[in-house]
Amino acid sequence: MDKILIEKLANRIKELRKINNFTQDELAFRAGIGRSTLGNIETAQNDITFSKLNKIAKAFNLSLAEFLNF
Repeated sequence: MDKILIEKLANRIKELRKINNFTQDELAFRAGIGRSTLGNIETAQNDITFSKLNKIAKAFNLSLAEFLNF
């Protein structure tokens, strides 16, 4: 994934997390991923797999299409 897309995705996750009043710990738990992994995703330090994208979308009760609508 290119850096600009990774940064947009990171911002989308942070925005949704704050709207839903989730801490990183809570979102990571709901998504079934590690807190440090989520932190790296939110700071655009890590590329993200499709399966993790889907897990995060489900944690927000969004379809993948809704989640990626940014």
